[in-house]
Amino acid sequence: MSSIHFTKSFLRLKPLLLLVSLFVGLSFLPNQTFASHVVGADISYTCVSTRQYNVTMKIYRDCAGIELCAGCQSGTSPVPCNQTISIRGAAHPNPLPHNLPAQTCTNTSYGSQNISVVPGVSGLDVIQLCAMARTICDNCNTRTPGTFTPGIEVYVFAGIIDLTSLPANCCWVSVGNAIPCCRNNAITTLQNPGGLTLYNEALINICATPCNSSPTFTNDAVAVTCAGQDYTYNLGAIDPDGDSLSFRYGQTLVAAGAGAPYTSPYSPAVPFPYLGMPGQAPPLLPPLGIFIDPVTGDIRFRPSGYFVSNLVVEVLQWKLVNGIYVLMGITRRDIQFYSIVCPNNNPPVIRTYDENAIPTAPQPNFNYAVCAGQPLCFIFSAWDNTAGWDTTDLKWNQAVSGPEPNPIFSSGGTITRLFNPNTRAVLGPKFDSVKFCWTPPASVARNLPYYFTVTGKDRACPIPASTTRSFGITVRPIPTAVINKVNKNCGFYDFTFTQTNTVPLNSTYTQFQVENSPGSNTYTIYTAASITNHRFTTGGWHRVKLRLTTAPVLPSLPNGCPNNNILDSILVLTPVDVTARDTFNCFGTPVSV
Repeated sequence: MSSIHFTKSFLRLKPLLLLVSLFVGLSFLPNQTFASHVVGADISYTCVSTRQYNVTMKIYRDCAGIELCAGCQSGTSPVPCNQTISIRGAAHPNPLPHNLPAQTCTNTSYGSQNISVVPGVSGLDVIQLCAMARTICDNCNTRTPGTFTPGIEVYVFAGIIDLTSLPANCCWVSVGNAIPCCRNNAITTLQNPGGLTLYNEALINICATPCNSSPTFTNDAVAVTCAGQDYTYNLGAIDPDGDSLSFRYGQTLVAAGAGAPYTSPYSPAVPFPYLGMPGQAPPLLPPLGIFIDPVTGDIRFRPSGYFVSNLVVEVLQWKLVNGIYVLMGITRRDIQFYSIVCPNNNPPVIRTYDENAIPTAPQPNFNYAVCAGQPLCFIFSAWDNTAGWDTTDLKWNQAVSGPEPNPIFSSGGTITRLFNPNTRAVLGPKFDSVKFCWTPPASVARNLPYYFTVTGKDRACPIPASTTRSFGITVRPIPTAVINKVNKNCGFYDFTFTQTNTVPLNSTYTQFQVENSPGSNTYTIYTAASITNHRFTTGGWHRVKLRLTTAPVLPSLPNGCPNNNILDSILVLTPVDVTARDTFNCFGTPVSV
């Protein structure tokens, strides 16, 4: 079936009524009308020209609170609504190998500029419920609101921030925004949350050449989780410049450099109740503790009981400049998590298989390595142990163009569904399954992985359970070279090669192949780095092949990466037999004596 039948939702009505009553009660807490509307925020920027950036800020508001902008922003004549971006010299991050130029402008204010609300994409609900359920948000008066709470809507603000007037030696700059009133009063992990300002900022290395653009996020900054169920959250960050990203916990801020007061025993690294609290991983492994993968950004934990809390994740962008990774910028995402008591339902599990549908080892496998020019294919699915009545769906960040192209898919990666999603729930199996294939070109080879995120979601009501994981693919370089040929006359040639990149070679596999006669496709094989006095006995074009292999890359590529496509050819003149006393040659035919 393609959706959950109403009868099954009705059978679970009692726990849902309790759930709704719990949230409705929260919506009538003191000062709710004035103080409990800001849920989270994130900020990103795109380089327009030197020291000019198009800054985008998303602010998430609880629909039970006051409006962020007066009136609806989706009409043809929206009410003007701005957010103020403050600009200041930022302190160098510490401790980090940041390789940033020295500056004297730390904490110096350079005024503020405004960015405006973007109509058409603002005032829209971001809580994803099943098809039968709606939150209390009305989507700018375009739908009849439901009864489920929380209802969270997003407001998008964007505009050009001009930093050209800043001193030339002021390189590390903060662009920030403060919303003075107020955070969600239902937050259980901060002291007096309804009286706290929400402050968020991005840090930019404006002296970098070329100028930098930040990653964007493909997942919303709000998550509703089910108590007692393993949960994985990922920002879905995509960097348009192809920078390397790293992830870490950040401090909840009320102003630049000023942290919000946490309720004991909570902190940025212990943001809410979870299994194993206050233990963290490492040394605890999921589901014990809470774990953020600094390379992929996957956050894994098992929430305990009911809570409303925020979690800040900072994304650091690194670019390889002259062999040194330079910090290009830091963006922050202030996320709000809800943990509630859900009906009996388990979230989907992402499983992986090879291209022949054989389970991979380890299971599941989220990290792959492939040599440039070689195909990689695998299958992943959203398996659900409640699939007897449930159905799962998969989505992924597959942008191939626009402001945030994913390098995997823009260079030929494909994802193909193995079932028709319109009939899968009827014909089975009910869990979604897709096949990923990519033959990465040599131009994308690097030592750091490329990532794409996958979310598996079921169709339980009212809250579909979901799991998000990132897949990492490292593209190893292959050796490149040119073949050197020395004509020693009378059909004799020497062969060597000059390597044109710096990858280490495994000399055991170096091989020359020289065609025996033109077009024969049979070869004399030399397992050596050079050939001396190879003799051609027939005239015409002969093919020459060079095969090189890199040193082993353990453990994923124990035999290294081969390049079997280094090709060249030689025109050998027709030899003339001069052993006889008299000889002849046809007019116009080259001759070698």
